[in-house]
Amino acid sequence: MLLTRIEKIGDSAALFLTDEMLKLLNIGFGDEVEVSANTDRSLVVRSLNESERKRLIEKATGNVLRRRESVYKRLAEGVSEGQ
Repeated sequence: MLLTRIEKIGDSAALFLTDEMLKLLNIGFGDEVEVSANTDRSLVVRSLNESERKRLIEKATGNVLRRRESVYKRLAEGVSEGQ
């Protein structure tokens, strides 16, 4: 685990990332990142590449589920596709 500190810059708060953190995240100066907070009070920082990959996977999964919805419903009811 790497530790850092939240600093005040003007009216904003800044979280400073060390070179080691940047390397772990595979990000650098000027890169865009996705930042989210979880209910357990944790902060998640993802490189845009990772968040874009996650978005595409969720989109593809949703498309498959929508396209095959009737088959999944019949399987849940115990009806085979040939019936």
